[in-house]
Amino acid sequence: MNGPQHWEEADLILRGDPCEYGCPHAGCPHEMRMIARAQVHAALALTAAVVVGADMKPTDGAEWQAVIRDSES
Repeated sequence: MNGPQHWEEADLILRGDPCEYGCPHAGCPHEMRMIARAQVHAALALTAAVVVGADMKPTDGAEWQAVIRDSES
């Protein structure tokens, strides 16, 4: 996975159903696991952005912009 793909995965996790088991309360262990997964993907996306940022090619920048634009809609 590259940085934009990690960003997109984090966004998909957070937009999805918070608990796939249908727990009746917020903050169940299943929801916490999903949030933790999203945080890991977001951290990996940030790391990729920092590492690639200085030498980013225009095509890489376009991929980041597309993923961010999609997550805003």
